Amino acid sequence: MRILTLLLALASVPGLAFAQEGEGGGNRPTAEELNAPMPRLSDGKPDLSGRWGNQGANFGGNAALQTRFDATGNYHNLRNDRKASPVNQERDAGMTSRFFSNVPMYKPEFWERVDYLDVNGNAEDSNFKCFPAGVPRMGAPMKILATPTEVVLLYQQKNTWRYVPLNRAHDKLNSRDQSYMGDSVGRWDGDTLVIDVEGFNEETWIGWPGYFHTNKMRVEERFRRQGNVIFYDVTVHDPDVLAEPWKMDQRVLRLNRNPLVQVEDPPCVESDGAHMYTKERG
Repeated sequence: MRILTLLLALASVPGLAFAQEGEGGGNRPTAEELNAPMPRLSDGKPDLSGRWGNQGANFGGNAALQTRFDATGNYHNLRNDRKASPVNQERDAGMTSRFFSNVPMYKPEFWERVDYLDVNGNAEDSNFKCFPAGVPRMGAPMKILATPTEVVLLYQQKNTWRYVPLNRAHDKLNSRDQSYMGDSVGRWDGDTLVIDVEGFNEETWIGWPGYFHTNKMRVEERFRRQGNVIFYDVTVHDPDVLAEPWKMDQRVLRLNRNPLVQVEDPPCVESDGAHMYTKERG
């Protein structure tokens, strides 16, 4: 009870927010950053190319979800309702990962599945075993390479990359191939790049606390550059299990002018799985 009281007190402190997976810290963009001259491609669209840091501070997120109850009466704003499982089953990092207001709203019959996956995450979470985190769980890219016909997104985590062709339909084969990253296609909505992704497998999760999805999930990512800042928004559609589309809290990406090249991520090697005797994840 004392821990819960402390977390609630911390959450009320202005400017302090518990970070979601794929989300980092950072202050609000400055006027200088927002008003900086914005480069454009040869077709006049904003050039998103560059290294981007500060994977997004939570500045409110989807406020409409902060006071939502699900159909069973459970209050999922501060969820820790796992059956027959102690609150302190996790280390501090694991516990606080659940304490954010904007959670995916599942249909009532699927919350028990979420709870099961959460409690047994060290056995059920594929990302815990060196598999890709997938979209959108892996967050925003660290570097973007853009031309008028294609965009390439680079990620530090597990040396991951994505190729996004522009202004074409989904590939008939790849969009049904059920992969970790799905099939991505992009288009411009004014000065906002919109990436539509489908064709996922069911191995990845939307988020750390057991937020699973089906192979019918569709993800829409939106990149809007203003000056030296990109606002990154994600909406997850999965009507088979979600009661409504889930809008991830906005990430704010700052242009990183550090001349260092992108550092290679060490290989992910799982060697401790056979030695796990608790349900802890760190």
